[in-house]
Amino acid sequence: MKNEFEIQHIDPIGQGVSKQEGSVTFIKKTLPGEIVTAEVFSSKKGVQFAKLCDVVTPAPDRIAPLCPHYNECNGCDFQHTSYEKELEYKKAALARHMYKFPEVPVTVHGAKRRLSYRNRIQLHYDKKKRQLGLLNYKNEIIPVPECKIIEPSVAYELRALYAADNWLKLVTKEPAKGHIELYSKDNHTGGHNVKVSVNYPYANGGFTQVNAEMNERLRVWIEKKAHEIIPPKAVVYDLFGGNGNLSVKFKNPTLVVDKYRTAPQPSAHQKFFSLDLYDKNAVRSLIALKKDGYPRPDWLIIDPPRSGLKNLQDFLNEFKPAGFIFIACEATSFTRDTLATLSNYDLQSVEIFDLFPSTQHFETIGIFTRRA
Repeated sequence: MKNEFEIQHIDPIGQGVSKQEGSVTFIKKTLPGEIVTAEVFSSKKGVQFAKLCDVVTPAPDRIAPLCPHYNECNGCDFQHTSYEKELEYKKAALARHMYKFPEVPVTVHGAKRRLSYRNRIQLHYDKKKRQLGLLNYKNEIIPVPECKIIEPSVAYELRALYAADNWLKLVTKEPAKGHIELYSKDNHTGGHNVKVSVNYPYANGGFTQVNAEMNERLRVWIEKKAHEIIPPKAVVYDLFGGNGNLSVKFKNPTLVVDKYRTAPQPSAHQKFFSLDLYDKNAVRSLIALKKDGYPRPDWLIIDPPRSGLKNLQDFLNEFKPAGFIFIACEATSFTRDTLATLSNYDLQSVEIFDLFPSTQHFETIGIFTRRA
């Protein structure tokens, strides 16, 4: 059943919010000031979620999405408005999460390309229904042969999978339901460097940021900031550092810590140590490195996965670094993990790097320095 709603504002994950008659309704792909019709698909204790049906009164900044799958696919959130507006909404979303923090400058680093940037895509399949694609709000598979946010080489291979149902050949001996991942580690555009993974964990071919161009801008920015604020001889621990991407051009002696199958080769300033930083004994394991000649860190670079680092305070209490740079995939984990650190550290600045244009996601970076 369709109902009419007026959208008051956008929430921190890009949903339109309508408050009326004692209930709150969240409707994706709407804009403030719009009057829309939508069908409620979930309701509990005065909170509803609804699927947009029609826009009765559009907002002045509504535009037609470039992706033909946008209205049904859950992959993107902001193609119905301009990129400038998308960045405004993302900055406002972060501000809502940071209401307990002192006011500091927030700089937004937008992407040059809103589309054709993503170097990997993971698709769900159902052999019985002969379906391949992304999930909609009902967790149904929606075909996306013309997905617009993936880079050209991945898009080429995606179309090849859909042609004559070629993807079925990849899953002949696989379970009835599963997933197929296409990924381009080298970010070429010729359509020949894309790998295919079937029913392996996400990023099985080795983790890389999905937006290589914006990742390089982030790396250069962190390199520049590190040069400005970290003394030349200070020891840096780059936690969740992967292949050492963020600290690869640091001049400081740096220990990159992450869980490796095979650790990367050390360089003149970088050494690598394999450790599960989510293990309950992770801090003790880092302390134990002293016997192997590793000095305690003066600064930390912390770039955890989307789940964040809930016990950040344990690392800070032990090492008492002069400062740390925290990079979060989610604004919620940034505020949750760093709020308690304000008792001993000052938040100097916050940056938004939009590594995920057209979607609700963005990277949040904060620089914290220890009070004397």
